[in-house]
Amino acid sequence: MSSTPKDPPASLTFPAPPPPRIAMPAQSMKLESELNPPDVSDSLHLEELDKNLYRVAPAALWRPVGARGVFGGQIIGLALVAATNTVPAPFKVHSLHSYFLLGGDNTRAIVFHVTPMRDSRSFVTRQVTAQQNGRPIFIMVCSFMRREASPLEHQYTMPPAPAPESLPSREEMLAGWLSKTPAKYHEAIKERLEEPIPIDMRPCDTPSPTDLVYPASKEPRQLVWMKSKTKLPADPAFHMCVAAYCSDHQLLWTTVRPHGVTVATNPQLGMVVSLDHSMWFHTDFRADEWLLYEMESPRTGGARGVALGRLWTRDGTLAVTCAQEGLLRATVDPEKPITGGLGYRRVKDLQRTLLDRDQKKQRDMENEQGELKAKL
Repeated sequence: MSSTPKDPPASLTFPAPPPPRIAMPAQSMKLESELNPPDVSDSLHLEELDKNLYRVAPAALWRPVGARGVFGGQIIGLALVAATNTVPAPFKVHSLHSYFLLGGDNTRAIVFHVTPMRDSRSFVTRQVTAQQNGRPIFIMVCSFMRREASPLEHQYTMPPAPAPESLPSREEMLAGWLSKTPAKYHEAIKERLEEPIPIDMRPCDTPSPTDLVYPASKEPRQLVWMKSKTKLPADPAFHMCVAAYCSDHQLLWTTVRPHGVTVATNPQLGMVVSLDHSMWFHTDFRADEWLLYEMESPRTGGARGVALGRLWTRDGTLAVTCAQEGLLRATVDPEKPITGGLGYRRVKDLQRTLLDRDQKKQRDMENEQGELKAKL
């Protein structure tokens, strides 16, 4: 990646990217990804083709390891960049609602078409359609509002969490796993270690290497610190686009935490795909400063899971609220032992209890009928 950021299109409302980064000293023991970290500004760079029409080059698209298509958070962030480019500066996004229609192909460009839906004194509404091969793969409606003062305000309390500086980064965690796992897993770990992720993510409950294969059953809740690895432009609008990018990281995986399933377990996890994504932006913040992502899943069932998220600034301000539903498909091989987490076993225990109850009811009914016949 070049150390000189690309110049933004003339119509881009965001300030120019920051000056080139200063390289770390040669004797530094930091990881290569920390010496020259990927820049999220590159991941959210759009070329203007015409009025309300934008394009992202294939080289900028990222397909995560094991994923079926382009990272969903990148598509959400790019769509919000495109919409923001068509909105007057006094207006700031306050909500977006989107659907993933098809997986994005990271070998082909994606075109974003913005349709103005409303322009009023207080609100501006835009619809954004992302297309590949002439077919829509993603659609989003977002609303922008001219900020107003209000005497009414309340929020939840930020959950307690360890300081991000006390936690290993994703790259440090993966690098540490190489010395703790058999050689047969090293290729898979290195593949993840080399992913060009521009976000510094630090889980508050640092996973172990075994969680990649046979994770323990955990509560459907997690806390992860996040921020851009590089300094970002000052415009708050761009920080909201970066938060949109970040918001798809880890959120849907919260829905499978109680079940302890992977592609190696039985039940075997076969598909985890985002279906929709919504966000509400409450206030300004900086995405290149630490944000605590609080995630929880109130329900998984019917091959779908729902996850809710809240992004907190370090001073305890609730900055963003998120919601997402995803498709979760898992299969059970009856010929193999159950190796899924306790969540699945609890479900089987409940099913067994209900079956025993129904069988007892049936036996009691048959006994009553037998006694009645005997009396007659």
